[in-house]
Amino acid sequence: MNKKKLLLALALLAVVLFLVLRPHSDNASEQQDRTRQTATPASAGEGEIIILSVNDMHASIDQFPKFATMVDSLRTIYPDLLLFSAGDNRTGNPVNDQYDPVNYPMIELMNRLGFDLCTVGNHEWDANIGALHDDVERAKFPFLCANVTIPNDVDLDFEPFEIFESQGVKMAVIGLIEVRHDDIPGTHPDNVAKVSFKRPNIVLPQYKYLRDENDVVILLSHCGFEDDMELAQANPWLDAIIGGHSHTLIDHPSQTNGVLITQSGSHLKYATLVKLKVKDHKVVNKEAVVLNVNGVRKEKPEIKQLVNEFNKAPQLNRALAVAKTKFENPEEVGCMMTDAIREISGADFAFQNTGGVRINYLNKGPITVKDVYSIDPFNNDVVVYKMTGAQVKKFILNSYRKNGGFPSFVSGMSYTVGDDERSVWVNMDGGNFSTNKVYKVAMNSYMASTVNIESEDDGQSMFKTSEEMMIDFLLKHKEVDYQGVTRTK
Repeated sequence: MNKKKLLLALALLAVVLFLVLRPHSDNASEQQDRTRQTATPASAGEGEIIILSVNDMHASIDQFPKFATMVDSLRTIYPDLLLFSAGDNRTGNPVNDQYDPVNYPMIELMNRLGFDLCTVGNHEWDANIGALHDDVERAKFPFLCANVTIPNDVDLDFEPFEIFESQGVKMAVIGLIEVRHDDIPGTHPDNVAKVSFKRPNIVLPQYKYLRDENDVVILLSHCGFEDDMELAQANPWLDAIIGGHSHTLIDHPSQTNGVLITQSGSHLKYATLVKLKVKDHKVVNKEAVVLNVNGVRKEKPEIKQLVNEFNKAPQLNRALAVAKTKFENPEEVGCMMTDAIREISGADFAFQNTGGVRINYLNKGPITVKDVYSIDPFNNDVVVYKMTGAQVKKFILNSYRKNGGFPSFVSGMSYTVGDDERSVWVNMDGGNFSTNKVYKVAMNSYMASTVNIESEDDGQSMFKTSEEMMIDFLLKHKEVDYQGVTRTK
């Protein structure tokens, strides 16, 4: 071997060891419009499937330059690498979620990196069906969802599964989305009113026939880690479950009932490399390793430039007010949010579901429009109801149960809540709370649609979103301080 060839071989070996021992990556050429029919099989039913998977990216576009470097480096080693997302690509970054058209940056970045497949997450529905239709049309990769029923008059197209052929191996990938006890995924009910869902554990066995037709069968799941464990126990005919939804970082992927289960945390901090070795049409070895995207040292220049262009959003960087101290937890943020809703709507009390506050802290200093839409990315209108004090207490209990045992954030009172109405205690700000008096109670339209409400009227929309009310509130007050504020137990 001449010196030049020896140096080339050593360099390639160094790249492999570098990725295995420390998951950083070097830049490499970008690949686009990759076909799912890859290498010509050398031996039918024998080869290796390599998948790089992520989940719950939540519009973390700033991570893409490093992630692109990782993807390119892996493709130099594994030319047939498949790139999968297990859902929730959007919701969490105003640069993406307030873009016109909505979610364009994420779809464009996923196209540039050559994603091969995505399952539909609950937050894919956060805008409306029309916006999701546009995502599907723009994407150069399929969206999967086997447990949704779409009527003929709804312009939306998903497939229940996708078939891949690589290195002589035939693989089926099935997509499923989580379904809550109210029979819909975790999004505003209005956004999914025209479609219906079935529970994953009911639908998945219907696709067992794919086992007989393929060498590998994978579930690309947006159901959450606990549900994935149950699905693996009930469906050992699966080879692997690549999961999302619960934001679980499975840093040492292992098998449950013979099924490999993976999940990569959230916000594109990590990715998981899955290797499935196939011989005689059967998976004979399963491996998965978690790679640290934050640990990548280089950023791909073309993707970095594109992200910088997306981030040029001067309207989002406008300062509205100043935080005199740091917001240290979601309740402090939620108290500011409910104060804004109560004051701007003219209500006596305002409530906010805990899941509607999407950040855990806010730094001392300027609060920008981008911060507001990071706190609350959902564009829900505010609704005001007339309720007696007794009905308010029932609402507190019902929202507590709806929140899975977490009390909703509140303004205009402090309260404690337990297992029944007798354990709801209310202390009203600046007055005595009466079970007979009628109060104005404000909340976002998501709570109005999902919590059981008893009231004296049908509710009145303010035709203003909670984000707009927060912006008005901050412009009015100019300074805020919520450190240490707590109102619920």
